[in-house]
Amino acid sequence: MQPICAVILAAGQSARLRPLTNHKPKCLLPMGPKTILDWQLQSLIAVGVTNIILVVGYRKESIEDHIATHYPNLSVTYVTNSNFATTNTLFSLSLALQQYQGDFYYLNADVVFDDAILRRLAKLQNGGFLAVDRKQCREEEVKVLVQDQQVLQIGKHLDPKLCYGEFIGVAKFAGEFAGRFRKAVLAHAVSGNEMRFFEHALDVMPHKTGLTAVDITGLPCVEVDFPEDYEYAVQQVLTTFAGIKEQR
Repeated sequence: MQPICAVILAAGQSARLRPLTNHKPKCLLPMGPKTILDWQLQSLIAVGVTNIILVVGYRKESIEDHIATHYPNLSVTYVTNSNFATTNTLFSLSLALQQYQGDFYYLNADVVFDDAILRRLAKLQNGGFLAVDRKQCREEEVKVLVQDQQVLQIGKHLDPKLCYGEFIGVAKFAGEFAGRFRKAVLAHAVSGNEMRFFEHALDVMPHKTGLTAVDITGLPCVEVDFPEDYEYAVQQVLTTFAGIKEQR
Protein backbone atom coordinates (compact mmCIF):
# COMPACT_ATOMS: atom_id res chain seq x y z
CA MET A 1 0.00 0.00 0.00
CA GLN A 2 1.28 3.46 -0.90
CA PRO A 3 2.17 5.42 2.26
CA ILE A 4 0.12 8.53 2.91
CA CYS A 5 1.75 11.78 1.90
CA ALA A 6 1.21 15.44 2.69
CA VAL A 7 0.59 18.03 -0.01
CA ILE A 8 1.70 21.48 1.14
CA LEU A 9 0.78 24.45 -1.05
CA ALA A 10 3.50 27.11 -0.86
CA ALA A 11 3.51 28.79 -4.28
CA GLY A 12 1.94 32.16 -3.48
CA GLN A 13 3.50 35.62 -3.29
CA SER A 14 2.06 36.62 0.11
CA ALA A 15 1.44 40.17 -1.09
CA ARG A 16 -0.90 40.96 1.80
CA LEU A 17 1.90 40.40 4.32
CA ARG A 18 4.47 42.67 2.76
CA PRO A 19 6.74 44.17 3.98
CA LEU A 20 6.56 41.71 6.90
CA THR A 21 7.74 38.85 4.70
CA ASN A 22 10.66 40.88 3.32
CA HIS A 23 9.87 39.26 -0.03
CA LYS A 24 10.29 35.73 1.33
CA PRO A 25 7.68 33.01 0.80
CA LYS A 26 5.18 33.24 3.62
CA CYS A 27 5.98 29.75 4.90
CA LEU A 28 9.49 30.94 5.80
CA LEU A 29 8.27 33.69 8.09
CA PRO A 30 9.94 33.38 11.50
CA MET A 31 7.45 32.03 14.00
CA GLY A 32 9.17 31.92 17.37
CA PRO A 33 12.31 29.77 17.12
CA LYS A 34 11.29 28.25 13.76
CA THR A 35 9.45 29.09 10.55
CA ILE A 36 5.82 28.30 9.74
CA LEU A 37 7.03 25.52 7.44
CA ASP A 38 9.16 24.02 10.23
CA TRP A 39 6.18 23.80 12.57
CA GLN A 40 4.15 22.08 9.84
CA LEU A 41 6.84 19.57 8.91
CA GLN A 42 7.49 18.67 12.53
CA SER A 43 3.78 18.12 13.11
CA LEU A 44 3.62 15.83 10.07
CA ILE A 45 6.68 13.89 11.17
CA ALA A 46 5.09 13.50 14.60
CA VAL A 47 2.19 11.54 13.04
CA GLY A 48 4.50 9.46 10.87
CA VAL A 49 4.25 11.37 7.59
CA THR A 50 7.65 11.65 5.91
CA ASN A 51 6.59 11.78 2.26
CA ILE A 52 5.99 15.43 1.34
CA ILE A 53 4.85 17.05 -1.90
CA LEU A 54 5.63 20.77 -1.82
CA VAL A 55 4.01 22.95 -4.46
CA VAL A 56 6.31 25.93 -4.90
CA GLY A 57 6.47 28.99 -7.14
CA TYR A 58 7.37 32.38 -5.75
CA ARG A 59 11.05 32.38 -4.75
CA LYS A 60 11.01 28.61 -4.71
CA GLU A 61 14.80 28.37 -4.34
CA SER A 62 14.62 29.76 -0.81
CA ILE A 63 12.20 26.99 0.21
CA GLU A 64 14.31 24.31 -1.45
CA ASP A 65 17.45 25.65 0.28
CA HIS A 66 15.69 25.66 3.65
CA ILE A 67 14.60 22.03 3.25
CA ALA A 68 18.03 20.93 2.06
CA THR A 69 19.67 22.59 5.08
CA HIS A 70 17.27 21.54 7.82
CA TYR A 71 15.66 18.32 6.53
CA PRO A 72 18.28 16.49 4.44
CA ASN A 73 16.71 13.08 5.19
CA LEU A 74 13.10 14.02 4.48
CA SER A 75 11.53 12.74 1.25
CA VAL A 76 10.33 15.90 -0.49
CA THR A 77 9.03 16.12 -4.05
CA TYR A 78 8.86 19.64 -5.47
CA VAL A 79 6.12 20.55 -7.91
CA THR A 80 6.51 23.97 -9.51
CA ASN A 81 3.56 26.22 -10.28
CA SER A 82 5.25 28.57 -12.73
CA ASN A 83 2.02 30.57 -13.06
CA PHE A 84 1.82 31.32 -9.33
CA ALA A 85 1.07 35.00 -9.96
CA THR A 86 -2.04 34.30 -12.04
CA THR A 87 -3.41 31.10 -10.44
CA ASN A 88 -4.54 30.01 -7.01
CA THR A 89 -4.72 26.91 -4.82
CA LEU A 90 -6.99 24.90 -7.13
CA PHE A 91 -4.33 24.93 -9.83
CA SER A 92 -1.50 24.32 -7.38
CA LEU A 93 -3.28 21.26 -5.97
CA SER A 94 -4.07 19.96 -9.45
CA LEU A 95 -0.36 20.01 -10.33
CA ALA A 96 0.41 17.87 -7.27
CA LEU A 97 -2.44 15.44 -7.92
CA GLN A 98 -1.37 14.90 -11.51
CA GLN A 99 1.60 13.08 -10.02
CA TYR A 100 0.02 11.45 -6.96
CA GLN A 101 -3.09 9.28 -6.58
CA GLY A 102 -3.14 8.04 -2.98
CA ASP A 103 -4.37 9.26 0.39
CA PHE A 104 -3.01 12.62 1.46
CA TYR A 105 -3.03 15.35 4.03
CA TYR A 106 -3.69 18.82 2.65
CA LEU A 107 -2.01 21.87 4.18
CA ASN A 108 -1.96 25.50 3.21
CA ALA A 109 1.61 26.57 3.93
CA ASP A 110 0.54 29.57 6.02
CA VAL A 111 -1.23 27.73 8.86
CA VAL A 112 0.28 27.49 12.34
CA PHE A 113 -1.36 24.71 14.35
CA ASP A 114 -0.87 22.33 17.23
CA ASP A 115 0.14 18.68 16.64
CA ALA A 116 -3.13 17.57 18.21
CA ILE A 117 -5.03 18.63 15.08
CA LEU A 118 -3.14 16.19 12.86
CA ARG A 119 -3.40 13.49 15.52
CA ARG A 120 -7.17 13.94 15.43
CA LEU A 121 -7.20 13.56 11.64
CA ALA A 122 -4.69 10.69 11.56
CA LYS A 123 -7.07 8.08 12.95
CA LEU A 124 -9.81 8.83 10.40
CA GLN A 125 -10.16 6.64 7.30
CA ASN A 126 -12.06 6.68 4.00
CA GLY A 127 -13.42 10.18 3.67
CA GLY A 128 -12.66 13.85 3.36
CA PHE A 129 -11.93 15.32 6.78
CA LEU A 130 -11.74 19.08 7.19
CA ALA A 131 -10.36 20.61 10.38
CA VAL A 132 -12.96 23.21 11.37
CA ASP A 133 -12.85 25.83 14.10
CA ARG A 134 -16.38 26.51 15.31
CA LYS A 135 -16.77 30.26 15.65
CA GLN A 136 -18.43 33.34 14.18
CA CYS A 137 -16.63 33.71 10.88
CA ARG A 138 -15.48 36.76 8.95
CA GLU A 139 -16.22 37.35 5.28
CA GLU A 140 -12.61 36.57 4.29
CA GLU A 141 -12.54 33.14 5.93
CA VAL A 142 -13.29 29.79 4.25
CA LYS A 143 -16.58 28.77 5.83
CA VAL A 144 -18.50 25.51 5.94
CA LEU A 145 -22.21 24.76 6.08
CA VAL A 146 -22.72 21.50 7.97
CA GLN A 147 -25.56 19.11 8.78
CA ASP A 148 -24.92 16.16 11.11
CA GLN A 149 -21.16 16.70 10.68
CA GLN A 150 -21.39 16.32 6.89
CA VAL A 151 -20.17 19.35 4.96
CA LEU A 152 -22.87 20.54 2.57
CA GLN A 153 -21.11 23.64 1.24
CA ILE A 154 -17.69 25.25 1.59
CA GLY A 155 -16.25 28.59 0.51
CA LYS A 156 -15.69 32.23 1.31
CA HIS A 157 -18.95 33.11 -0.40
CA LEU A 158 -21.20 31.57 2.27
CA ASP A 159 -23.23 33.64 4.71
CA PRO A 160 -21.26 33.77 7.99
CA LYS A 161 -24.49 33.77 10.00
CA LEU A 162 -25.44 30.33 8.67
CA CYS A 163 -22.09 28.62 8.91
CA TYR A 164 -20.74 26.02 11.29
CA GLY A 165 -17.26 27.51 11.42
CA GLU A 166 -13.99 28.13 9.60
CA PHE A 167 -12.02 25.55 7.64
CA ILE A 168 -8.48 26.28 8.83
CA GLY A 169 -6.59 24.96 5.80
CA VAL A 170 -5.68 21.52 7.17
CA ALA A 171 -7.42 18.36 5.93
CA LYS A 172 -7.08 14.67 5.20
CA PHE A 173 -8.43 12.86 2.13
CA ALA A 174 -8.44 9.08 2.20
CA GLY A 175 -9.88 6.03 0.49
CA GLU A 176 -12.59 6.24 -2.14
CA PHE A 177 -13.32 9.87 -1.31
CA ALA A 178 -9.72 10.88 -2.07
CA GLY A 179 -10.12 9.38 -5.55
CA ARG A 180 -13.36 11.25 -6.20
CA PHE A 181 -11.90 14.49 -4.94
CA ARG A 182 -8.81 14.11 -7.12
CA LYS A 183 -11.04 13.71 -10.19
CA ALA A 184 -12.98 16.85 -9.21
CA VAL A 185 -9.79 18.88 -8.78
CA LEU A 186 -8.41 17.83 -12.15
CA ALA A 187 -11.76 18.42 -13.86
CA HIS A 188 -12.18 21.96 -12.53
CA ALA A 189 -8.58 23.20 -12.81
CA VAL A 190 -9.29 24.48 -16.32
CA SER A 191 -9.06 27.77 -18.17
CA GLY A 192 -11.42 30.29 -16.63
CA ASN A 193 -10.90 28.97 -13.10
CA GLU A 194 -7.33 30.22 -12.71
CA MET A 195 -7.99 32.16 -9.51
CA ARG A 196 -10.26 29.60 -7.85
CA PHE A 197 -9.39 28.28 -4.43
CA PHE A 198 -9.04 24.51 -4.04
CA GLU A 199 -12.25 24.28 -1.99
CA HIS A 200 -14.20 25.12 -5.16
CA ALA A 201 -13.64 21.51 -6.27
CA LEU A 202 -15.17 20.29 -3.00
CA ASP A 203 -18.09 22.69 -3.17
CA VAL A 204 -19.16 21.63 -6.66
CA MET A 205 -18.87 17.87 -6.06
CA PRO A 206 -22.41 16.55 -6.65
CA HIS A 207 -21.99 13.80 -4.05
CA LYS A 208 -20.31 14.97 -0.87
CA THR A 209 -21.01 11.83 1.16
CA GLY A 210 -17.99 11.30 3.38
CA LEU A 211 -16.98 14.97 3.51
CA THR A 212 -16.87 15.58 7.25
CA ALA A 213 -16.21 18.56 9.50
CA VAL A 214 -13.79 17.59 12.28
CA ASP A 215 -14.28 19.94 15.21
CA ILE A 216 -10.90 21.26 16.41
CA THR A 217 -12.31 24.14 18.45
CA GLY A 218 -10.01 25.05 21.31
CA LEU A 219 -6.87 23.64 19.69
CA PRO A 220 -4.34 26.36 18.84
CA CYS A 221 -4.33 27.35 15.17
CA VAL A 222 -4.30 30.38 12.89
CA GLU A 223 -4.02 30.95 9.15
CA VAL A 224 -1.62 33.84 8.61
CA ASP A 225 -3.07 36.08 5.90
CA PHE A 226 -2.64 39.55 7.38
CA PRO A 227 -0.19 41.25 9.78
CA GLU A 228 -2.73 40.99 12.61
CA ASP A 229 -2.86 37.20 12.04
CA TYR A 230 0.90 37.04 12.40
CA GLU A 231 0.81 38.96 15.67
CA TYR A 232 -1.93 36.69 16.98
CA ALA A 233 0.08 33.62 15.97
CA VAL A 234 3.21 34.81 17.76
CA GLN A 235 1.54 36.20 20.87
CA GLN A 236 -1.28 33.71 21.37
CA VAL A 237 -0.94 30.49 19.38
CA LEU A 238 2.76 29.74 19.83
CA THR A 239 2.70 30.40 23.55
CA THR A 240 0.31 27.48 24.00
CA PHE A 241 2.51 24.81 22.44
CA ALA A 242 5.98 26.00 21.48
CA GLY A 243 7.57 24.98 24.79
CA ILE A 244 6.22 21.44 24.52
CA LYS A 245 7.58 21.01 21.01
CA GLU A 246 10.96 22.44 21.95
CA GLN A 247 11.42 19.58 24.40
CA ARG A 248 11.50 16.96 21.60
